[in-house]
Amino acid sequence: MSKKKKHEDRGSAQAGRVATTRSKRFIFLLLVIAILALISLVFYKFIFHRFSLQDFWQKEGIRQPNVILVTMDTTRADHLPLYGYGAVETPNLNELGSKGVVFEQCATASPLTLPAHCSILTGFYPPYHGVRVNGNNALRDDLTTLAEVFSLAGYQTAAFIAAFVLDGRWGLKQGFDYYDDQFDLKKYKQLDLGQVQRPGDEVVNSALDWLGKNSGAPFFAWVHLYDPHLPYQPSEPYFSRYNYSPPFSLYDGEIASMDEQIGRLYKWLKGNGLENKTIIVLVGDHGEGLGEHGELAHGYFIYDYAVHVPLIISTPDKKLQNRRVQLEVSTVDIFPTLLEMTGLKARSGQGRSLLPVMSGRKEKEIPAYCESMSPSLHYGWSPLLGLRTSHFKFIDAPRPELYDLKNDPGEQHEVQNKFPGAGLNLKRELDSLLEKIGQGAPEAQAANLDAETVQRLAALGYIGSSVKLDTRPAKELADPKDKLEVYELIQQAGDFINHDQYQEAAAFLEQALSLEPVIPQARLLLSTCYVELGRREEAKKLLDNLLKEDPDSIQALIGLANLLLEEGQDEAVISLSKKALSLDERNIQACTLIGEVYLKRQEPVQALPYLEKALVIQPKITRNEFNLALCLAGLKQYSRAEELLTKVLSDYPRFPLANYHLGVLYEEEGRLVEASQAYQREVEYYPNHYRARFNLGKIKLTQGDFNGYMEEMKKVIELAPQEAEGYLFYARGKLLQQDDLAVILSLINNGLRLAKTAELKALGYFLLADVYNRLGQAQKVEEALARAGEYKNQTESQKNE
Repeated sequence: MSKKKKHEDRGSAQAGRVATTRSKRFIFLLLVIAILALISLVFYKFIFHRFSLQDFWQKEGIRQPNVILVTMDTTRADHLPLYGYGAVETPNLNELGSKGVVFEQCATASPLTLPAHCSILTGFYPPYHGVRVNGNNALRDDLTTLAEVFSLAGYQTAAFIAAFVLDGRWGLKQGFDYYDDQFDLKKYKQLDLGQVQRPGDEVVNSALDWLGKNSGAPFFAWVHLYDPHLPYQPSEPYFSRYNYSPPFSLYDGEIASMDEQIGRLYKWLKGNGLENKTIIVLVGDHGEGLGEHGELAHGYFIYDYAVHVPLIISTPDKKLQNRRVQLEVSTVDIFPTLLEMTGLKARSGQGRSLLPVMSGRKEKEIPAYCESMSPSLHYGWSPLLGLRTSHFKFIDAPRPELYDLKNDPGEQHEVQNKFPGAGLNLKRELDSLLEKIGQGAPEAQAANLDAETVQRLAALGYIGSSVKLDTRPAKELADPKDKLEVYELIQQAGDFINHDQYQEAAAFLEQALSLEPVIPQARLLLSTCYVELGRREEAKKLLDNLLKEDPDSIQALIGLANLLLEEGQDEAVISLSKKALSLDERNIQACTLIGEVYLKRQEPVQALPYLEKALVIQPKITRNEFNLALCLAGLKQYSRAEELLTKVLSDYPRFPLANYHLGVLYEEEGRLVEASQAYQREVEYYPNHYRARFNLGKIKLTQGDFNGYMEEMKKVIELAPQEAEGYLFYARGKLLQQDDLAVILSLINNGLRLAKTAELKALGYFLLADVYNRLGQAQKVEEALARAGEYKNQTESQKNE
């Protein structure tokens, strides 16, 4: 073989070996890629893939699961057996916990009921939703609630409320088809938001009644239970069972009583075959001090007794049962969690869905924000801002605090010196978070309250109108820790006021002012006490002094205006109210005060702009519609006035004086049949309304019903013995009957003695002239006619002015 051929053969063999090697390498590479792809798929499925409940619902044939949200007011996590507490029995909560996920570290956003619930139902923290304390702002209409999301998805929605602090006028009724917040405010002399309440059995009775009628379609029901709130008065057998160390043992009794009502709800679900298609969320809105850190109740500090709340989410999916989550979570997480669990979509809030951690997935812990703005808004001290993790709690105050919750859950030992890095990091995180959660916050919105309710709230120190509050004060203020004694004195005074014990309340407030002479809240409350004790001049002096120190105190301006209104000092009322409007152009109390003063003075032209403005600010307040209707009627704009009065009566058929004024309007237009019907309705609803009877009687006379006329006028005298009209018009009827002249003369003289207007005096002397004429006393007839003529001229002169 030639050398060339051998060389070629060796080349071919070498090329074959190279090709084989390349082929093996390629196959190996494909195998590696396939293995990596498989590993990635498995890794994604088990690590990154989010757990979904939708597969479970589809498998069970449930298109839209029901949702029941139970908010447990004033309920501490560490006073439940689910959280290791042994002094109370809660079998129903225990069962629901075993059939769900228990979150060991949940923080509320606020230690007060209204702001805490606003966060639960919107998924936003208070700096964004704007409700920072009770009795101040309402939740804005343009913020989306859980109820609105469920309603848009076709759910039936209902809420059952246990306390006036969550009355629908504070904005939480948005999206609910039915909002059961029926409280008889008339039986409360003082309107304390925390004291107007009803027991859990009444709330659950209402809820079960609604559920029985509406469970055929998917529903979202919110049940608010208020039993653990002060006063601690559990029903039997819980009072006897837990009355071993009152009052705090009775707090546990209230929790046991509440548990029974939760059990009634759950039993109903099971009895109607709905437990397998219903998500149940149970959450505390805030806790209770029970004397810890010196706080008896709640709303002041943000220690864990106030902000660490229970959260239990129970579902029929066994994969999500008998689980516990140790990660820090917040009540703002409930909104996105429920949306993901039900497969609904809505705008993003400031919380995150907890479904991944419920399913066992590892997630990064996000600290939870909490705040107490009451020290700032009500007392002029520093607010308290906090950030909580499952390990540490940082409280930003003039003297900041750091607590090691794992080793010191009672927060007895401040540990900033021990863990300086932890405190510094949480302070930085808090500053960053506050910048984010307050960004783009909408303007605050006033509550839909009538003037009387606002005034009664103000008497107990509530703001009662929209107030913008800065999260961080512009200047350094007193640390609430240093003012606890003053705070508790004022709280106890408020409790005395609730029980009409004004002398005792005044003593506590005077003691508080001896410790803190310039505190506005104490002086405002003390002025209320002085008014009730008949010490009006002292009340006015208090408010005057407050305005000298702080001319921009809207509460003092309105408080003094209300005092002077009762004394008939109209010009002063107008001046004070205008000053309030210069500070807050949307202050509805000021608009209403000015408008009503001008209405009383029969000056509708001056009243109109203020009453129009009041209705623009609060179009939902029926009182605003009513006042404007009266003003328009005074301006003879009858069509629009009738429209407003008709709307008022459509919403509230028994609205006081609405039928009466509608009757007056009809009478002015000559529509006597409709006027008579309106007066009759007013008399039917309010039998003691003498003016409605008086006008009704006059119409009956024109319609030929003389006996009806006489009956009404006689009743007017009985109801209003200090008013002239009844005597004079009854005497007129007696003259038509040619009755006993001595009796008629006595009636006329009584009427003339009481007559306040020239028109009534003219009528009285004309009637007197008639009597004297019948008696044949010509001289007295001439004298009476002369006096009648004088008063008639005065009447005509006044009409022409």
